[in-house]
Amino acid sequence: MKTVFRIGTIFFVLIIFASGCVTKQKTVGPVDTGVSGPPKTLAILPFENNSVTEPEKFAPLSKGLAAMLITDLTRSAGLKVIERNKIQAILKEVALSQSGAVDSATAIKAGQILGAQSIAFGSYMVLGTQVRIDLRIIKTETSETMLAESITGQSADFMQLEQSLAGKIASSLQAAIQPAKVKKGSNIEAALLFSKGLDALDRGDKAVAKSYFAKAVALDPAYKAQVDSVMKD
Repeated sequence: MKTVFRIGTIFFVLIIFASGCVTKQKTVGPVDTGVSGPPKTLAILPFENNSVTEPEKFAPLSKGLAAMLITDLTRSAGLKVIERNKIQAILKEVALSQSGAVDSATAIKAGQILGAQSIAFGSYMVLGTQVRIDLRIIKTETSETMLAESITGQSADFMQLEQSLAGKIASSLQAAIQPAKVKKGSNIEAALLFSKGLDALDRGDKAVAKSYFAKAVALDPAYKAQVDSVMKD
């Protein structure tokens, strides 16, 4: 049965990635709740790794993708983004599963503890040279979905995909954002090195973290801003 399920999953994913270009799969929101103005405090949780291609290899992106979004959205006007280190501490309290999966109940509980009016969480999938990122934003108080977004593109354009998603998040919360300009062709290997650096940083091993960060920046200088941001935390 496991083999049949795995084949079915891969067949489904192949259909998802058939276009081979950056596309918006579906968008919902923002939802009109009758409340004046959107939430202005946001927490972004680690993403769930649903990769078909070498899932263990791409597991570090769970923290890395969230950290990149936090860095970019921190630059947005009129939006307060909860610091990554605070989120890491809270997730331990709400018993985040070993897989890194975050369901709505966990997200809401984390958001309440953090004092965030809205919370973003989702998943990513790597298949060959393609990446798909799914994200939801929900209101902490009412559990209403404010945004449901899916984007797909080349793994070689990973940072561009992340920045596109950051723009969608900011727009849903009616916040202006000016992410750093990145040339086309942002190596996903640099994102993995950056993400491994985050893991080392969270373990308290700054020497190893700095080594990974240096390699990430050497491979793709665009990650310097990301490194500078997490090292300040």
